[in-house]
Amino acid sequence: MARLQSQLVDAQKELSTGRHADVGVTLGATTGVSVSMRQDMDQIQAIENSNNLVLNRLTASQDALSTISTSTSNFLSALITGQTAGTSQDTLVQAATAGMQTLQDQLNASLDGQYLFSGINSDVQPMDDYFGSPPSAGQQAVTNAFVAKFGITPDDPAVANISPSDMQDFLDNDFANLFSGSNWSSTWSAASDKPVSNRISRTEVVNTSVTANDSTFSNLTQALTMVAGLGLANMSSGTQQVIIAKARELTANVTGSLTQVQSALGVTQQRITDSNDQIDTQVDFLTKSIDNLEQIDPAAVTTQLSQISTALQAAYSLTNQLNNLSILNYLSNP
Repeated sequence: MARLQSQLVDAQKELSTGRHADVGVTLGATTGVSVSMRQDMDQIQAIENSNNLVLNRLTASQDALSTISTSTSNFLSALITGQTAGTSQDTLVQAATAGMQTLQDQLNASLDGQYLFSGINSDVQPMDDYFGSPPSAGQQAVTNAFVAKFGITPDDPAVANISPSDMQDFLDNDFANLFSGSNWSSTWSAASDKPVSNRISRTEVVNTSVTANDSTFSNLTQALTMVAGLGLANMSSGTQQVIIAKARELTANVTGSLTQVQSALGVTQQRITDSNDQIDTQVDFLTKSIDNLEQIDPAAVTTQLSQISTALQAAYSLTNQLNNLSILNYLSNP
């Protein structure tokens, strides 16, 4: 009865789960194959789950880059218009200010508490507000360089006396140096040069982010700052044109490089999607292989369950009869 009851429990378990009650006992030496395949499936499914999180991050990054791209195109249009006679330079300054705010906001975008453009420093906001109070490190650096070159601050009305040649020299040297690699990292950006990387398959690791230290963003910041932060509206027409021409050159180049950055992220997105498709195929194969080893035949188990139940009922009946046997029953029926 104890053996039949144990077999009954196992059969009922197999019908409810669709698997052998004790895979190890049933498969014997083949058990290792089943365990290995399950480990493989757990590993690739973990990679796929990670890939889905990375795809969400890349989508958010692409959205931010699209916003920056639209803002940059609008600023470039304003610069082109600003080179025509009679255009208000205040309008240009406003466009540059708006562009700077958009750039900062998008580079500071985050998802699930992680900053998208900070590289491996994903817990640190990459950009400070240039127009904040007290002045940001970037704004202070621009003011210091301007004072060192011209002896006045950018908001001094005397900027009207700065010659076009002096401004050109300042933009090409002192000002441009503020946005060079080391100065950009120490003054403007808290991001890491190293982007985030993720394993997207068993054999492939790829970079899955763009950092704010990319030259695309430093060049755009440089163009926006020279229009928004050097006192453009109070300068002479010739000096204004020097600034506008330089900003237009930088912005036009940024427009192309932004497209390249977005394309590179798009390639990464496609590689991850392809990897997920391959993982799904592998999971299907492993699932079928495991099922072939571990799954039971429901019809056979149902028949076995019926046989065990019948045998168990017979054992109960026989046991009951044995329990009722006594010497008194025997003597009372001579």
